[in-house]
Amino acid sequence: MLEVEPQLIDAYVRTGKMRIIVRPLFQTGEDAVLAAHASECAGEQQHYFAMRAAIYADQGGLYAAETMNAGLSQRARNIGVNGDDFDRCMQSDKYRLPLLTEYTRAKDAGIVSRPVFEINGQRIIGARQFSEFADIIDHLTP
Repeated sequence: MLEVEPQLIDAYVRTGKMRIIVRPLFQTGEDAVLAAHASECAGEQQHYFAMRAAIYADQGGLYAAETMNAGLSQRARNIGVNGDDFDRCMQSDKYRLPLLTEYTRAKDAGIVSRPVFEINGQRIIGARQFSEFADIIDHLTP
């Protein structure tokens, strides 16, 4: 999905035809909560999707870091996030409860693995090519 998501953003999110709602699934426990929190903190500086991409692109390196927080902080700096602001946000833990709430909503909706997409009530399970999404979205939007 890392290749398709930017295409969807360019073609549909930026044009106002769709929005992306991310509901985290904490399949790897507390580390996943920290990673989701890091994306939210980077999002305060308009780097949400870049942070998610950085996390997914180098998961092995992230888990090999001295600590998960140190690894996340380094990735944030690498994508141009102000490190001090990011670190303060991470220490605040302010996104923890909202993330856990969204996790519960996803679980309650029967979403237990990723990726899962819902487009106007139509649930699509599994990764797809951009053209498949475009076909669905173009048929639903004027």
